[in-house]
Amino acid sequence: MSTSGSGARKHKTNRLRPWRNVLYALVAISLFQYLSDGSVTWPATVIDKVGGTLGQYANRPGASWREAADKIEEMGAAREGRPIPEFGLTGRVVRVADGDTLSVLDKHNTQYKVRLHGIDTPERNQRYGKSAWNALSAMVSGKTVGVVVLGKDSYGRTDGTVYLDGTNINLAMVAAGHAWWYRYYAPDDRPLQAAENAARAKKLGLWAEPDPLPPWDWRRQQKYAKP
Repeated sequence: MSTSGSGARKHKTNRLRPWRNVLYALVAISLFQYLSDGSVTWPATVIDKVGGTLGQYANRPGASWREAADKIEEMGAAREGRPIPEFGLTGRVVRVADGDTLSVLDKHNTQYKVRLHGIDTPERNQRYGKSAWNALSAMVSGKTVGVVVLGKDSYGRTDGTVYLDGTNINLAMVAAGHAWWYRYYAPDDRPLQAAENAARAKKLGLWAEPDPLPPWDWRRQQKYAKP
């Protein structure tokens, strides 16, 4: 008689014995609960506890998926200006040309003309133009501001977002009803869009009129009105 086959069967039996013991124990627990309570509920309780533990583990501050989500949220906040991005230009406002253009003098006494990105205010000779100029002047004239530089516009002016003590001045002008969200140049700027919608709803500033003339249309009219 071969002893190798007998040894293999014995080894397999030894490996299965712990699982059999566990199965017997589970059957005993189920039978005891059934005789005591009339039902078997312990499997659901165990699953709930395990699920709760796994959920707490996944939601721990150091979970890798949460770190990734937090990073994405941080990137989205940076695009909207929260936290304030690094300034490419800092200096004192020495002149306000109109509601969306100003001049900044930096520490090297170099002067920059800055066009506020993503907004458009009425022209100086247009209705509400002087109000927009007064509003921007009151906010920043003579004060030190930071500019998030985005580049140059077609006139060679510095295109950017102006901040004063953490306040986004571009956004403040729109929120107060002194400027339009300039969709053509900032189509994805949701904060500016929301600010304009809120100002419209509250009829602030130029939105006191039911249908104020956008400055880009006013400029076009002036262009074609010239002899």
